[in-house]
Order: sequence, then C-alpha cells, then structure tokens
Amino acid sequence: MKEYIAHSANRNGSKQTIKEHSSGVGKLMREFALSESFAELYEFCGLIHDIGKYSENFQKYIRGQGSKTRHSIYGAILAKETSLIEVIFPVYGHHAGLPDKPSMAVDIKAEQITNRANYDAIYKHWRNDNDKQLNAPDDEPFRSLPDILQKECFVRMLYSALVDADSLDTERHFAKEKFEQRKRPVLKPDALSAKLGQEFLRFERDPEKKNIPINQLRKKVRLYAESKANLPQGFYSLTLPTGLGKTLCSINWALVHAQYHKNIRRIIIVLPFVSIIDQTAGKLKEIFNDEKNDYVLEHHSNVIYAENEDNEEYNPKLLATENWDYPIIVTTNVQFFESLFSNKRSDCRKLHNIQDAVIIFDEIQTLPMGITEPTLTMLDNLQQLCRCSILFCTATQPDFATREGFKGISHIESLVENSEMIFEQTRRVTYHPVNDYNEVSISELADTVIQNKQSALVVFNTKKKARIFFEEIKGGQTFKHYFHLSTSMCPDHRKSVLKEIQEVLKKNETVIVCSTQLIEAGVDLDFPSVYREIAPLESIIQSAGRCNREGKRKDDSGNDIKGDVYLFALTEAGQPSKEYNSWSQFANFLYKGKEEQLYTHDFYGYYYRELTKSFVDTDRLKITEDRRKLLYQTVSDKYKIIDKKTQTLFVYKYNEESRKLYDRIKDQEFMSKQDYQLVSQYCVQVYEKFVSDNNSNILPEKCGISVWHGKYDKAFGLPFVEDLKPIII
Repeated sequence: MKEYIAHSANRNGSKQTIKEHSSGVGKLMREFALSESFAELYEFCGLIHDIGKYSENFQKYIRGQGSKTRHSIYGAILAKETSLIEVIFPVYGHHAGLPDKPSMAVDIKAEQITNRANYDAIYKHWRNDNDKQLNAPDDEPFRSLPDILQKECFVRMLYSALVDADSLDTERHFAKEKFEQRKRPVLKPDALSAKLGQEFLRFERDPEKKNIPINQLRKKVRLYAESKANLPQGFYSLTLPTGLGKTLCSINWALVHAQYHKNIRRIIIVLPFVSIIDQTAGKLKEIFNDEKNDYVLEHHSNVIYAENEDNEEYNPKLLATENWDYPIIVTTNVQFFESLFSNKRSDCRKLHNIQDAVIIFDEIQTLPMGITEPTLTMLDNLQQLCRCSILFCTATQPDFATREGFKGISHIESLVENSEMIFEQTRRVTYHPVNDYNEVSISELADTVIQNKQSALVVFNTKKKARIFFEEIKGGQTFKHYFHLSTSMCPDHRKSVLKEIQEVLKKNETVIVCSTQLIEAGVDLDFPSVYREIAPLESIIQSAGRCNREGKRKDDSGNDIKGDVYLFALTEAGQPSKEYNSWSQFANFLYKGKEEQLYTHDFYGYYYRELTKSFVDTDRLKITEDRRKLLYQTVSDKYKIIDKKTQTLFVYKYNEESRKLYDRIKDQEFMSKQDYQLVSQYCVQVYEKFVSDNNSNILPEKCGISVWHGKYDKAFGLPFVEDLKPIII
C-alpha cells in the first residue's frame, strides 16, 4: 500500500504519515472536548482535517517534487457532505483562520464543481488508508445547543482545540524534546488555598496591622465572599472601595469555589494595566510558588521568558503562553478579549483552555463602552457553554444587568454584604471643586497646588497638559521631588519612575507627580492630596483611590483625617476625544454641588445606566449581529479594545540596554520571541498622525519593527505623542 506523508522527515530522518498525524490529532481532540457527549465529534474533526494531503499534488510536494498545494478545503467538503456544519469552519480555516460563512460557502461550492474528481480520489485514498470504519458522528449535542450564538461560540472552541492539537502533534514529530518540555502543572485548590490562608494568618498576626480597623474589615469582607463560594458556577461581582484587598479576596474565593466545583482546572486573571499585572503576578508568585512548583503564568508583552532552541532547552512557561495550559494565568484585556473574538489560528489556540475556568476581570470598568454588549453576550455564551465562573472586580462596577434597551447579564451574584456600609466605613477622602468647576489656567492650578504645600498627584486628560503643568510647577522649586508620567514613556521608563515615586513617598519627602490617566487604577501609590481634571466618573473615582489609600493621615493630635481630592477644569483646550469630553461633562452635571454622591457604592452604577441609555451605543459596530451570521473574519476585524490605529515604535536611545539590544537585532531578518519581548520594554505606541508628522525619524528594520531615531527625553519620553490609553498587548 502506498505511504501517504503528512510531514517531512524530522531530525531523526523519520517522516510522519497522514494516518499517524490524523490519529494523533484526533486523540488530543478527545482530551480537549467540551464534554464526553462531544468527544466523537471532536475526534472526527481531528481525523479529517488533513485529508486534502491525500491528493497526488500534495504528495509530490511533500516529497520535493512540486509546489505547495491547498489541502484544508477537502476536509471541509467532507464535513459539508456529512452535514457537520460545526466541523466545516474549523477544518476549512485551520491554517488561514475562521472564515465568513458566505465566502467559505462560495469557495467550497466552486471546488466541488470544478475539482470533483480530485475530491473523490482524495476521499478514496483516505478510506483505503484507514483500518477502521470512519463514519460521521451524531451531532445531536451540537444541534441541541439553545441558539445560534451558543453554536457560534462552540465552533470557536472546536477550532481552538483543532489548531492546538494540530500544533502539538506536529511539534511532537519535529521537536519531540520541545513537546516533552510542555509540563502541565495542575491546579491544586486545596494546597493553594492553604498557602493563601497562611498569608492571611501571617498578616493578621502582625502586631502593627492586626488591630487596624481597615484590616479587620478586609477579613470580614473576605470571609463573607468565601461563604458564597459553594454557589453554582455563574456570574459574580466583587465591588469594593480601592485599598480593600480585592485581588487576594477574589483569588481566595476562586480557590474555594474550585474546591466545590471539581471541574475547574484553572484561574485566569484579566487586567488592563501593566502596573497592576506586575503587582498582582508578583504577589501571587510570592504566595504560591516554591522550589518544586510554579503555578503562575504571566502572558503579556511586559514579561520575558528565556528560550534556547540551540541547546534543545525550552522554557515550559514560554511554551504555555501559546495555549494557556497552566493553572493560574495573569493576562491583559487585549490578550483575552481580542483572542476570544479573533479568527486567527495563533490567537484562538488558547481558547479551549478557558473552559472549566474561573475568570476574574479586575478593573472591568476599563472595557470600552462601544463594545460592551457584544462582550457581555460572548461572556454569557462562554459561561453557559464552557462551565466557567466569571467574577467582575472593581471599585466602580458598571451596571451589566440586562434591562430595557441593554442586553447584559441576567443575574450577577454579589460577593459583598452591605456594600453601602462598607463604602461609608472606608471613606478616606473629601472632594473639593476648584473655582466651583469654572475653568482655571495651568499657571493658576500650579499656584493652587503650591499654596497647599502638600505632596500631590495631579492627573490630566492629555499628555500635553501634563507636560506643560510639569514644566510650570517644577520651575518654582517648592517641592523636593518632581515626576512626570505618561504613555509617551516606554514601559521600562514608566516602571523605573513609579519605583522612584514609591521610594520618595516611603521617606515622606515632598513630591509632585504629574500624570495622565495611566495612574488611575492598580498603582500602589498613596498621596495626601490628588488633583484631577474633570473626567468620566470612573476616572475621577479611580484617581481618588490614590489619595489617603491606607487611611493613615493624621492631624497634629493624632486624629484620623481625610485626604483631599480637588476637581478642576482647565482653560487649556484638548481632550482625548469628543466622546470623552461629553462623558466628563455629563458626570460633572450629576455630581456638581452634590459631591457626597461620589462616596456612595451605587452612584457609578446609576451614572453607567444613564450614560448607556442616553449617550452610548453599546454595540455600535453590530458585532453580535455579525456573530449570528457566522461572519468570523468580519467579527475579528471589528472587535478591538484599542479602536484607533496605532504604530509601535522601538525607542533604542532610552538607555544603554536598549542601545545594546538595537545593535544586536538591527541586522536580523527574524527576531526570536524573547527579543520581541525585550524590545516591547522600550516601545511607545503612536497614532498615524504622529508617524506622518515625524516620518523622517521613523525607519523600519529588516525584522519588521519600526525604530524611533528622534529625541527621547528622560522626563517626558517622546515629544508630544497623542494621548493613548495605557493598555498593553
């Protein structure tokens, strides 16, 4: 019998037959199945995905006797002719990506008409090459799914399982050493919960901390959330004031929840800002990791995992970033959500490992409003189909409940008892309008800050204003330290400045920090006063969370006093967008003269409801409608966390390390993953206008990166880059 080859010879000289490859993929697919009822369907998808390789043309190509030929369409034809619509999409797109249904249908129909004889020959070879009868499975479980959106989501999970299984089996053939380095740590909720319990116990025994009222309240909140861990898998919220320990409280709940629900295999923590990720992942590693076990995987551009393919030594954590086969994952909004809506093989490979997970969204208010409804709909599909539990954590919880005119989540269980009382007990600031919200100049604002003589964080809506204020106030030399922060600075630069600020605050030396909104959430800084340009409500409340964060302010007699948050409007023009300005003015209309509402736990929910009712189309791109039409490519193109086109620039002039890195990679045609990650520490995202205005200073390298050859300031970074939200990929 003729030998049909799927993959050419590996380093040992062994070729892999189509039968061997298909069988290997099919077995992995069974392991990845959503449930036992889908196991045969998953396996069949794996068995037929490469039948196009039985063509004479492909067999000539794999033996070096012809050019590369297309093969995925023939498995799709077989799936169509066996009425398995859910299998057609993954097989058809297992290399090029999930397609739009109309274009795929036209392509398959044309192939059936023009190359029928070729398909018939392929089908015959496939049948003859397999010992067992390969009958199409019953797809009643798929047809029984309640609606088209659940089915659309199922196809995504099936596709994810296929491309991961295909990649793994191919890797097993070509790089067995690499495949065997893919250690699969297992989530051990009992052991991890015990470790976290020891951390809480250590904290509670600390004589300096155990009797502090805020720490007693943290414990009470944590134990109440834990008491609800035995509830069914579903949607939950943890709405707590900043500084009340949401991160560890949510992890504790997730671990106890996993003890009750034995199907839970991993915990995924999704965060918007690099500063939060660094702090969260660092704390979790400190608590959970030991010499024998490493439970925490970070997946974002700010973490670097070494790779050394020449010595056949592979970092299991680097490999795990490809498919998220790890017990605890810390990642970003962009990485999580855009993968969930993507049609691309590399993005989707991880999705099947989201099933049977607890997913914690921290600072969920950062989700762009224009894509809220399709995001919530997808999460609802994910929760029901994949047995996930989803927890929203924030001090400013959007109202995601379904209501008239808004398709959200039907039920979200709160993990907080008596939120109103908790917010009142933890009230640590007083809000003050500057000049009754009438506009002041930057110079006048600087005078106000200087006259107060307190260390302060001053937050602006644009980088230009933050920079002008920095130059204005630094000229007075009233304070000992001055810092500037914005996303005009590369990540390594921002990180080093934040570290300096933390050290200065610990020493209780006077300091002024001028920043854009990148400092609003998750940054562990504590100022006696904060000044905030009027902004959307979540930005105001989150900025206030940097003021008197630990409640340690005292007067001369040792009595507790509140921090001061000053809200101001500027004569200087400029806002990130018209939308941002409208939401800022609307928020100001709601709280002006009634600033006490800013302390209440449900004020942000009210603001969110009114905003989405009157100002915002929460599915402005009609993404859910496209999902119903099975337009996978279109949905992928539309769904973006960052909705404006940006270009990434490598700033090699930042420091000696960045210069050395540039010298090493500038003549390379291809960069390793590790080099890409290293480069990302010295990159700034800019809009198209900045690129066109500074074209002579931006040059592409062979490896595909764009390099900034212009000025880079040690205080400000790039010169007046347009304002970008501090979101990382």
